Amino acid sequence: MEENVLYFMQIILIISFLIWLFVIGRIFFFYLVTIKKWKNTEATIIYSQTEWFRSKTDSDNEGWKQIIKYEYSVHDLKYKNDCVTKNISFLSPFKDSAKKYTFAKGQKIQIAYNSINPNNSIIEDRFDFSTLIIPIVFYIFLGVFLF
Repeated sequence: MEENVLYFMQIILIISFLIWLFVIGRIFFFYLVTIKKWKNTEATIIYSQTEWFRSKTDSDNEGWKQIIKYEYSVHDLKYKNDCVTKNISFLSPFKDSAKKYTFAKGQKIQIAYNSINPNNSIIEDRFDFSTLIIPIVFYIFLGVFLF
């Protein structure tokens, strides 16, 4: 019976690792291939606050999150967006540590946008390798105990 539980946990670990690889692969592809085709423009910050976030689907998922909204124009059409990064980010239990960016309302920033669909835009245009560290340590730690 104990062997079956261990085997089941190993299978779960492998499946979750494969899902994580898929997610990281998509993010990596976005930053290394997709965003290179996007154009840059100037945007204006219209909202920047750190707010308490609680998931509507998972009551355990709560914490502080920085909300940033910006406005930009492409071919004389105005767009608004709040997409800051595709990198994996975590909610913070501390308000001060959740504030990663120091944007002020009215501040001018550079963003990248999809020229085919200008509604798609993003502030951060680089892959953040630190998003790999926590999951890798987690999987190594679990792998040592399960294998």
